[in-house]
Amino acid sequence: MSFRRIEYFLSVAKHLNFTKAARECFVAQAAISQQIKQFEEELGFKLFERGGAAVSLTPAGEYFARQCQGVLSQYNGAVKQARSIADGEKRDLRLGINGPFAQDSIPGFLRQFRQIYPESAITLREGGREEMLDALTKEELDVIIIPDYGLCLDEHYEALELSSERAKFMTGPHTPLAGRRYVSPAELAGQTIFRVEGLSEESQDQPLPDYFVRLGLGENPIQRVKTYLEATILVQAGLGIATIPGGMENKLTRDVSVFSIEGDSFRLRTIALRLLPPVSVAADHFFQVIRQELAANRRQ
Repeated sequence: MSFRRIEYFLSVAKHLNFTKAARECFVAQAAISQQIKQFEEELGFKLFERGGAAVSLTPAGEYFARQCQGVLSQYNGAVKQARSIADGEKRDLRLGINGPFAQDSIPGFLRQFRQIYPESAITLREGGREEMLDALTKEELDVIIIPDYGLCLDEHYEALELSSERAKFMTGPHTPLAGRRYVSPAELAGQTIFRVEGLSEESQDQPLPDYFVRLGLGENPIQRVKTYLEATILVQAGLGIATIPGGMENKLTRDVSVFSIEGDSFRLRTIALRLLPPVSVAADHFFQVIRQELAANRRQ
């Protein structure tokens, strides 16, 4: 079995047309038809049903196509990584970040990565969560660190949990909520909620507003801001409230008061994400660093 035949097969399976597949693979139609025929003889089962101009996958062919997609993707990724190693390519890391916990989690990982690979360049890119996911899919980034609330991942991604924090709120020093440890949702009715969403526009249907709805705050005004600095200044002025991960509480200015919601169990979970099968040498090694650091933290 050759990977060339797999490529021909997947092209016919995608187009269900030998002429279009031949054009895509830059071969004659007769050649690709002959390759598929020999492939079926080699496998011992039919891949396609042929009826005049119509072509359709057999049930076995449909299953085989799904499996071959993963095999071919893994093969291409392995070739890419092996070529990078053979060429002595540096393990340059392109890291995308979104969400408040990124600032708290990544410096230690990057410091460890640089100690192991001192020749590597490290570049950071901040943006909205959907923007980061799109850049990862397009292989413009090697690893992204994002909040995962409401995120549905499939077998094309590998995720490592970096943190799981209960959401807290910050308020200004001169508001009725200042100095309180716990506040009921009813006391937050009408408060403007400053929502930090990164450097690019996110879709309006993110799961976090559903969290506000569950608390009974669905009618509260929500103002989108790009950074926690913006949110903090507006909160200090007493203009509203903002959510933060619990781990950020000790890093805020003294002019901000932090409280929890009575009976609330919502957690802000932050993950590191990379593509599968591995397509980046840098992502592979950065994930190794993260795993080692997380394991060391668990032993402490």
